[in-house]
Amino acid sequence: MSAERTPVTVVPLDVIVDPENEETVEAELRALQAGAGASVVVVHVRARVVTPRALHLLLRARERAAAAGGILCVAAPGPAARRVFHLTGLSRVLRVAATVAGAVRRNADAGCGHPGSASPRSRAIPSPRRPGPPRPARPLGRLARPDRTRRP
Repeated sequence: MSAERTPVTVVPLDVIVDPENEETVEAELRALQAGAGASVVVVHVRARVVTPRALHLLLRARERAAAAGGILCVAAPGPAARRVFHLTGLSRVLRVAATVAGAVRRNADAGCGHPGSASPRSRAIPSPRRPGPPRPARPLGRLARPDRTRRP
């Protein structure tokens, strides 16, 4: 793969974001984003736990990056952290990768999922439909018949 020409800034996120430190962490992230001068910012989530506050913080950082014409990606080496991103559906929005190099690669390939740069794989896949009439309902069993009521 050729050398990356887009300037990339890696911002570590080492703390567990909670209500007490959310404003401080966001202020630090905002300052690093503004002073980066790079169009691509990779947030390296090194905390083992990703809280809902951290997810909201990353979404706000992504919105700021998009408003400034930049891109925000997330690198989460911990499997538990990646699982949280996956279960919340934010792995598609933030284009989460396991490594910083992977996040940069995703940026080069698909633009980290920002509008106008979505990868073809991120589109919704229609569910397959069976041809023909719908199936008849299955019987519920002998206890579900009205003539067989259960008495105490």
